[in-house]
Amino acid sequence: MRKILRAPSATIGIGLMILFVLMAVFAPLISPHNPTQQDLQAITKPPGTEGHLLGTDRLGRDMLSRIYHGARLSLVVAVAGVLIGAAIGIPLGLLSGYLGGRVDDFLMRLGDIQLSLPFILLVIAIIAALGPSLTNTIVVLGVTSWVLYARVVRGEILSLKEREFVQAAHALGASGRRIMLKHLLPNAAGPLIVVATLELARLIVTEAALSFLGLSGVPPEIPSWGQMLADGREVLFFGGWWVATFPGVAISLLVLGINLFGDALAEVLDPRSR
Repeated sequence: MRKILRAPSATIGIGLMILFVLMAVFAPLISPHNPTQQDLQAITKPPGTEGHLLGTDRLGRDMLSRIYHGARLSLVVAVAGVLIGAAIGIPLGLLSGYLGGRVDDFLMRLGDIQLSLPFILLVIAIIAALGPSLTNTIVVLGVTSWVLYARVVRGEILSLKEREFVQAAHALGASGRRIMLKHLLPNAAGPLIVVATLELARLIVTEAALSFLGLSGVPPEIPSWGQMLADGREVLFFGGWWVATFPGVAISLLVLGINLFGDALAEVLDPRSR
């Protein structure tokens, strides 16, 4: 952490991440208004009027409160998607790199088939087939991102399994399972942490895009940054610029913070940079 914090960009990234995590955790306590309460007498009020720091949307709902609660949804979906993708991709990549041969060929060709399809179109097609729901969105985002983890793990394992400490473990009679879990996987953890961090930012943007298109399955009573962008589109050219601007700024700042932290993490965990 000391090495990471030496970079000003990493400090900014960590600060932004902590800010949005606190917003998501304490959203019910710090929100000045009910994020779903409509006030038809305060429709599209500009920022700073009648107790609404960031104004209201086209239904009179407080923008600041909705942004607080939208952070909770974005982080939950992205973190869950990363965990599902890693849980599928890491074991498959480990087996592919260690066993090689037909297992490696089959898994990598399967990954090539998935990568040949546009990601956002693949997600939309699966959600359209399964039906829009928040659970389906999380599962689809996780399942469709396994290839990235599998390829990173496979590349690391192909390099590591030829090292002397792995050969020594073989000579001492260690089983393949023990070698994979005790010797290979821990040494591949650095790149995986970096990939998971950057993947978190990508899933946040993807969830916002699906919400914008109305395909995320998020219930109407749950604020979503993507849905807020879609709502703001209708009043963007009629003086209600803040309805779409503030959710867009929130998405940009959170993704920027995660990417800055991920870049600093990659530099620290890569011995070649030292």
